[in-house]
Amino acid sequence: MAPVISVDEARDILRRACAPADAECIPVTEALHRVLARDVRSDVAWPPFDTSAMDGYAVRIADLSSGEAPEERAGLVAAGDRPGERLSPGEAVRVMTGAPIPEGTEAIVPVEDVRRENGRIFARITPRAGDHIRRRAEILPAGATLLTRGTRLSPSDLALAALAGADPIEVHRRARVAIAVTGSELVAASARPGPGQLRDSNGPMLAALCAARGVSASLRVAVEDEDGAVRRLFAEAGEDEDLLITSGGVSAGDLDLLPQEARRSGFEMLFHRVAVRPGKPVALGRRGRTLWLGLPGNPVSASVCFHLFGRHALDCLEGDAHPGPPVRRARMARDLAVRGERETYRDAILEEDGDEGPRVSPSESRGSHDLLAHARANVLIRVPAGAGNLRAGSPVDCVVLER
Repeated sequence: MAPVISVDEARDILRRACAPADAECIPVTEALHRVLARDVRSDVAWPPFDTSAMDGYAVRIADLSSGEAPEERAGLVAAGDRPGERLSPGEAVRVMTGAPIPEGTEAIVPVEDVRRENGRIFARITPRAGDHIRRRAEILPAGATLLTRGTRLSPSDLALAALAGADPIEVHRRARVAIAVTGSELVAASARPGPGQLRDSNGPMLAALCAARGVSASLRVAVEDEDGAVRRLFAEAGEDEDLLITSGGVSAGDLDLLPQEARRSGFEMLFHRVAVRPGKPVALGRRGRTLWLGLPGNPVSASVCFHLFGRHALDCLEGDAHPGPPVRRARMARDLAVRGERETYRDAILEEDGDEGPRVSPSESRGSHDLLAHARANVLIRVPAGAGNLRAGSPVDCVVLER
């Protein structure tokens, strides 16, 4: 029997097993939340030229400090125009926000601080050199790296990519995922269960958890607890997917057939059993480039193990440099009694608490079958192995659940 390993050891094995998918080029407008496959460098400086930050007048400081009223050059310079001829002594040029300013400009006087009379401008203020001017390359030079490979792209990242001319943009292909729930007792959510039957909640939940990561998973027909059905599942694995996620059939019962059939089908077992509560029987196997993640059948265990391992797998397959769910630090709102020595994850509600920061309250749960308590939680309190009971006010790490 495979040794029981820690959560950190299991995640290290998983990360090493997940080779990022191939790269593809897509329009930058379609790249939100995709993962960069190549660094993005700017092919222009920013700003690309000296520009006005205000509607106003381009002036030389000496022309205003001398008490003279500069003569207004005919016309104006708008955004998109050429800057025009160099600014001459005793001359002012009307410029709009974002317009290129004439060479020789030392400051911009906002239009509201100027009085125009007889073709001259009278400034109510004496500007300082550089006022309201955005200098060329003051933000970044041409060739600067704006985004690094492995970045999951946010809206502001896409603005930088567009500025750099990265359109189309090179990202990793989304992971292809198939989901198969196992259990002869399972019926579809649309069916009314008969004696001894249960509606399948794991399939829709796991498909939704993948969808929340932007992955459209294929949901297979439920697999019966029978050698032939499980054998066919693994024989066909990898035909259309990078990752096969199953629930159920991975423990030590007479009908927990998946690990042995996975081995017979050529899967190398990378781990089977992790020192975690809930979810100890979780398994990971690999055949060629196809991964199998076997989750326990209890719905809370399946969800917890997806967040601990499935989310990592999806992120790693996309080349994400920071895989896994976000973790928040919070204070315990009340005591929590902990049973056992395994690393434990407890359903909880995290709330912001003004100046004192976030507080987390453990949920009242009856165990790994209590889907109602889990559905109402927004985080999982992480209790380290051997930590014992947690006291009110003590700091804890909280894994943020996908909503």
